[in-house]
Amino acid sequence: MDDADNRLITELSSALRSGVALYSASDGREYTREGLREKLQELIPTEIVVKRICDTVPAIVVAAPHVSFDNWTEYFANRLAADLSCGEVLARNFRDDDGNRIPASIGRHIHVNRPTESEGRGSAEHETDRARIVFRAYVKALQEACGGFPLTLLIELHGHRRHANIEVATVGIDSSTAHAIKQSYYEVAKLQAGAPELAIEPIDKLRYLAMRAKQFGSLHRDVCQIGMHIEIPRRCRETKAARENFRPTLTEWIRRSVTHLT
Repeated sequence: MDDADNRLITELSSALRSGVALYSASDGREYTREGLREKLQELIPTEIVVKRICDTVPAIVVAAPHVSFDNWTEYFANRLAADLSCGEVLARNFRDDDGNRIPASIGRHIHVNRPTESEGRGSAEHETDRARIVFRAYVKALQEACGGFPLTLLIELHGHRRHANIEVATVGIDSSTAHAIKQSYYEVAKLQAGAPELAIEPIDKLRYLAMRAKQFGSLHRDVCQIGMHIEIPRRCRETKAARENFRPTLTEWIRRSVTHLT
């Protein structure tokens, strides 16, 4: 994308946020509010990318389905997949109003890892044809990334802003394994100053349960045998120092967790 497109994205996003009914843009066109959304969808395309093919047995894939809505999950997915030599899938620009790349609601809040979308941040989910198409493409990418299907282990990385702890919603993990994974985390985290606390299913109470992904999305047993939906708090993501500090903790913890899971 060239500088002119980036400038136009900034300009049209600002106009959309302002609430103007009709806007005369620097590209010589007049846009209604719906026209602003349509143009921004054109300028900010969506994509689902298979970045790595797993070369380990059993098959493991790391995925970040909400880039850039969940800020910096791509950073962790890239490094974790490289460190573990596993598959990697990224989905980008499907969820709008992210405060970063898409700073306004442009009418595209598709959840990717389940066949639903919303009117915007925090609103009710509902299945739609385009959300089902996106979800099928995402599952196809997971299949390609692992070189076989169903997956043995899917690690989905998400980001949250609600509190300071890591939360891990799971499928295919019993209580004893969850205890072992949690113990492994604290063995690693003690080497990192200020490492966040961790809560994991089924032994802890979570805020982020990933229920729809479990019911009919990427955490369903038709897609993966074992799943970890990892919610990384903002304080581990949103400064360079925090990311660099947390990255080795995440990698070593997941490396140890894999030995318990596979």
